[in-house]
Amino acid sequence: MVFADERPALEAEFEAWYAAYPWPGAVALERQLHEESAAHPEWTPLARKAWGYRRLASACPVKVFRHSPFYFELATGAERRDLGTGGVGSWLKREPDNAQLCRASIAWWAVPGALGLCVGWPMYDDNHHTLGYERVLTQGLRGLIATCRTRLASPVSPAAADFLQAAMAGNEALLQIAARLAAQAQELAAAETDADVRQRLQRLAATAARVPAEPAATFYEALAAVAFMFRVLQFLEGNGLSALGHLDRLLMPYLAADLAAGRLNLAQARDLIAHFLALVDTRFGMRQAGPHHVGSNTALTLGGCDRAGIPVANPLTELFLDVHRELRLVDPKMNLRLSPDHPPGVFAAAARFLAHGGNSLAVFNDPVVIAANVRAGKALPDSRLYVSGGCQENVLENCELNSRATMYLNLGNVFLMGFFPDRFAAFCDREAIIPQPYRTPRFDDLYAAFLANLDAVLAAHIRERNRTEQEAWRYNPCPAHSSTMDDCLERGQDMFAGGIRYAVGSISLVGAGSLVDALFALRQAVCRDRLCTLDQLRAALANDFREAEPLRLRLANRVAKFGQEDPEVQVFAARVFADLARVSTGRPNGRGGQYEASLFSFRAFAGFAPQTGALPDGRRAGEPLSPGMGPSLLALGRQASVGSVLNALGPLDLTQYPVVAVLDLKVPQVPVALAPAVLGPVIGRFLAQGGSVLQINCVDQQTLIEARQTPALHPDLVVRISGYSAYFTGLAPDIQDELIARTVAV
Repeated sequence: MVFADERPALEAEFEAWYAAYPWPGAVALERQLHEESAAHPEWTPLARKAWGYRRLASACPVKVFRHSPFYFELATGAERRDLGTGGVGSWLKREPDNAQLCRASIAWWAVPGALGLCVGWPMYDDNHHTLGYERVLTQGLRGLIATCRTRLASPVSPAAADFLQAAMAGNEALLQIAARLAAQAQELAAAETDADVRQRLQRLAATAARVPAEPAATFYEALAAVAFMFRVLQFLEGNGLSALGHLDRLLMPYLAADLAAGRLNLAQARDLIAHFLALVDTRFGMRQAGPHHVGSNTALTLGGCDRAGIPVANPLTELFLDVHRELRLVDPKMNLRLSPDHPPGVFAAAARFLAHGGNSLAVFNDPVVIAANVRAGKALPDSRLYVSGGCQENVLENCELNSRATMYLNLGNVFLMGFFPDRFAAFCDREAIIPQPYRTPRFDDLYAAFLANLDAVLAAHIRERNRTEQEAWRYNPCPAHSSTMDDCLERGQDMFAGGIRYAVGSISLVGAGSLVDALFALRQAVCRDRLCTLDQLRAALANDFREAEPLRLRLANRVAKFGQEDPEVQVFAARVFADLARVSTGRPNGRGGQYEASLFSFRAFAGFAPQTGALPDGRRAGEPLSPGMGPSLLALGRQASVGSVLNALGPLDLTQYPVVAVLDLKVPQVPVALAPAVLGPVIGRFLAQGGSVLQINCVDQQTLIEARQTPALHPDLVVRISGYSAYFTGLAPDIQDELIARTVAV
């Protein structure tokens, strides 16, 4: 049996299983958890979590699918498309005191959210994490338990003992779940009439009884351990995991050993990879997802280098890319780390992936991202092992806890605060912010006022996030997850309580390109060319240019924009990008780390649009802001091209942005045979110009329009939007419009 033949049957199994979701027993189980917790007021948060692990491991249903070689399903009552943060596994977050904390956090974020200043998750980042796959693969869960016992046998503080005992309980719960899956597989095998399915179920049962309890010994065992830990751990912890890890680096030794021993051939490895990759899309039901569902948030990292800096480029690198492309999956998103040291074959594989319409790929400029992390104070060997934490925000594998993609700040409205402070009074009055108005026609004064407003708004958001992040150790400690990460067992501390090596945060700045254009237009129109006074511009913006259309057209079409071949605006952009990084970097967070600069917008560049007024670059109220670190729609067209956009990267220092700075490019469809010759140089130029992260949509404008008008003609059309991939026909109309417009322009 091969995956292509079994795919419909596997999808049917998933549909039948999830038709009964959410698991109805979750409500009663959670009630029992809260009642037992209330009966033991002396329990610490870690003791409560440990007791919860044991109850979930025995009470939650498990599921083995006949048409999958992997074992990974634990029903906790979470919705099918939950990202790992729901279900009874997150019961501790809903304890009375914690629920009150969360309600207060939601209330805080509601005020700036209603003003279009920001979008933020309450409390802390309970997603976008990776786990220590390397420890699981090389030590097994029994190895982690043994480390806990060794630490407990030596003198440790009561707090460390509390953590180590909870970590043991979590790993023992994972072992119990794996044993239940093994038993179910054996039971199914005994009743199975299909000889091939029976043989696979027997192998599955034997493997589930061995890994992840013990170190993986084969390629199949390693894949099975990753699939199990990725899926089960997040629902046991009630915290999302978004990273599938750096799999070509981690798994190639197992594949090489299997090939050398004759246990596996490349065709069999390809089929296992197909089953593995399709689990995410199939489990989430991406083809059935609604127009506002943006996928599973799962990312897989390839390429890059190892801890010693040696490039990773092996058969698995291209195998993962090729299989994902052939299956036309949305998730997991594929994130390829590249450097000039990688062989041409990897560049060609990336180009083929894109030319086939596999718009789920992001290219990370390895030297820039590594240097950015080192610049942020992290050790070089650690920085070399970064992976994508969900979209493009990166996290250091094994040793970093991040808060990267939960706060998005609207630079357009922060800019407008200087013109219209009264619009934001509800937020500013509450936070004791005195907005600095734009008073004089001297640009340096105007720019200083903007930076002061940005500094004050950032400080207010960070104060709130730090207040709630400081409670994460009791809101939802994750000792089982922590035990897989470097330093936590050695320090005897949960990763949310300071046990992990690096604990960083960020506020993603949205609309950087639009901000550059707005500031540059302000300087040109008011301060230099005197096209209008400051008051006249204020009046035009307040009225959305309805009585100043000639001025708007002049600003839109005659003033240079970021991304165009204009040396003056390129130098100006470098100044703005550097100042954005400086203002948003270095502040302490609530976990003993610091904040790092980020130009990653997810879908906020479109989401903020209805709440953002007109800007001096000629943008009308309600139009999309620029995505990521890229140009605005006004910058594109006859005056800008792919080449000019890439050239605009040259003056920028993107090593100031450790979280990453994402550039979106939309280019016409390229014949597959020509892809390496056409798209390869684009990727190479991006790397040479010092870009951070590049994502390309390779699709024709006419195809997008046709898919918008007649979705049935293009059901498999995948596109990438700043941070996530989705079927184009399932996107909201405003996102579809932005993609069509940007593709026409470029």
